[in-house]
Amino acid sequence: MVKYKLNKDELREHFNDQLLDIEEAIEKFDNGNEKKARQIALDLRIICHDTQNSKSLLKQLNLNIFFLSNNGLYTPSNLLSSWTLLQIEFGPEGMSYKPNLELSQRVFFSKFDDWWNEIIFDDKTNVFTRKDIVSYVANQDGGAHVDPYLNEKYAKLVKHNSLGWEDENGTAPNNNPAYQAIRAIAYEFLTSIRYFNVGYSTRKKEKTLILKFVLKIRTVDINGLILR
Repeated sequence: MVKYKLNKDELREHFNDQLLDIEEAIEKFDNGNEKKARQIALDLRIICHDTQNSKSLLKQLNLNIFFLSNNGLYTPSNLLSSWTLLQIEFGPEGMSYKPNLELSQRVFFSKFDDWWNEIIFDDKTNVFTRKDIVSYVANQDGGAHVDPYLNEKYAKLVKHNSLGWEDENGTAPNNNPAYQAIRAIAYEFLTSIRYFNVGYSTRKKEKTLILKFVLKIRTVDINGLILR
């Protein structure tokens, strides 16, 4: 039987559906359901991740845009662990990780492969890229599958506080750094989509944010398909 090849309009519909799914999961995440990071990771994997047997929606649509890198400065020689997309917050329930959801002082637009493979965690034993975190959450931690055994380095990050940060009482942060990083990655991704006017007409117009980008970024070359 001859397989049916999706046309660009059909691929675009799938792409837009994934974006809307991410926004819906973000809303629930921001209202306190941290586990919605699993759904966000799954949607990001469908859009971004290529394997030997499947091609991402970005590749199928030939979307050659640039992606916001909103992380803090990563210095490999730093003796302390790094989590460049997160902040530490102290509250009534203790210390917790929070995603960077505002433009930092260090803002870049990167080609997809550079953005996807940029290091965002370094616990001084292992490093993790955006691709790593999205893949672990989607493939092992409940996004698409639940593995009985987590990858060792991922388990150390999310189960055993390999980042090593503790409060004055020796208590580790009370939430999952990988899930919080997924939220930060989704912020970068959707902001990039909006900035380059790719995909659906989002219901969250962020004109002030776009103005900030224009003021911060001098020139950006855009090649490829622009969806409307």
